[in-house]
Amino acid sequence: MNKQGKLTGVGLGPGEPELITVKGLRALQAADIIFYPATKVGGGNNVSFSARILDALELKVTCAPLYIPMSGKNRADNYQVAFDAIKKEYDAGRHVAVVSEGDLLFYSTFGYLLDLAKKEQMNYELIPGIPAFIAAGSQGVQAIVEGNQAFKVIARPDSFEQIEEALKENVTLVVMKMSVLKDWYLFLKNSSHAFFYIEKVGTDQQFSTTEDKDLECRTIPYFSLIVFYGQKDL
Repeated sequence: MNKQGKLTGVGLGPGEPELITVKGLRALQAADIIFYPATKVGGGNNVSFSARILDALELKVTCAPLYIPMSGKNRADNYQVAFDAIKKEYDAGRHVAVVSEGDLLFYSTFGYLLDLAKKEQMNYELIPGIPAFIAAGSQGVQAIVEGNQAFKVIARPDSFEQIEEALKENVTLVVMKMSVLKDWYLFLKNSSHAFFYIEKVGTDQQFSTTEDKDLECRTIPYFSLIVFYGQKDL
């Protein structure tokens, strides 16, 4: 009788290796193979935020990339190729772990792979991770929401007008994957809203600020977010 495979999704947390959950770390240590999302860049090299976290965890497990481009081009095809690699190991009776930075199902690559796993009726387990905006709350040393405050998240905003409309609701607004828009410095300079900006949270390259002038000449990376704090009801 063939051994049944198992698929475990593990959220790695925002970037600091020690912010992975105990349960997530144990699952990775018990896996036969770990897949992580990566993007191909010029010269045949890989870029992977998740790979850096895995390297720091010093796991004695084979790790392999799943090539998922950050753009939406050919997304369905790329996810199918990635899933086929996972399924091959799963069908061989192996314990397959698939990781994602942050949380598994919050603007994550893993959500698309999970849909495919459900269609195949795979045996799977999901272990959540700390999303970047939660870690940002600690780094900013300010509550993201309190009392009856409302909360909203926008990822890949269409325009600054979209952000302005959201801010009219007097909610705490988190904008993720904010690098799709340019001229953040000008927007923040002309805005009256208090904010906390952070990039590469939990890594040795982390940078944060509450001053618009600090972003005047700064290139906003993909792994960045900004929190606009709503007003507190007294």
